[in-house]
Amino acid sequence: MKKIMMIGFASVCAMFMAGCASSAQKAAEGGYKTVETPATELESIKQDMEKKDIPCGIGIATSNDQMVARSQSEDEARTQIAESMKTMIQRYKEQYAKNISAEAQKIWEEKSIALTQQEVSGSTVYKTITQFNEAEGKYQIYSLMIMNPTLFKKAIDAATADQQEFALRAESADMQKRMDKAIEEYKTNFSK
Repeated sequence: MKKIMMIGFASVCAMFMAGCASSAQKAAEGGYKTVETPATELESIKQDMEKKDIPCGIGIATSNDQMVARSQSEDEARTQIAESMKTMIQRYKEQYAKNISAEAQKIWEEKSIALTQQEVSGSTVYKTITQFNEAEGKYQIYSLMIMNPTLFKKAIDAATADQQEFALRAESADMQKRMDKAIEEYKTNFSK
């Protein structure tokens, strides 16, 4: 009886321990390994920039022609930057536009999105990783593009130009400070 209870207790402990294993451990048991790809390095840089409110994006493209792959990866990265800016605008709107009318919020958001879309063309490649597959004769290019936050701030400021109520509030708000901090981070750490 004592042996049966010990075996039962050991089984319960083993199942509990198995349930506590991390997802990486479980994946490793299934034959999966954690690997680093060229995108892993770029993702790490991108996360650092996003924490500092610097719009950025990663593009990946494959082609027989290196320049085609490069152009396609840059286009994809610009699309990612546009999405990043849309998210940032939404965050700013939620955080700083609470005290203005709903109509003013809507107008500001629409203008901000339209103006920042124009500014995406001012983005630059920060880092590129190029790979070549000799067997297939194809290039794979990973591009991390960033947008100077000064351009982003100009677009936001232009959107608020018609919005006296919002402009007065935003002038002294943390939004301006955050954007200025992003500009300083860019100048200090990410501009070449």
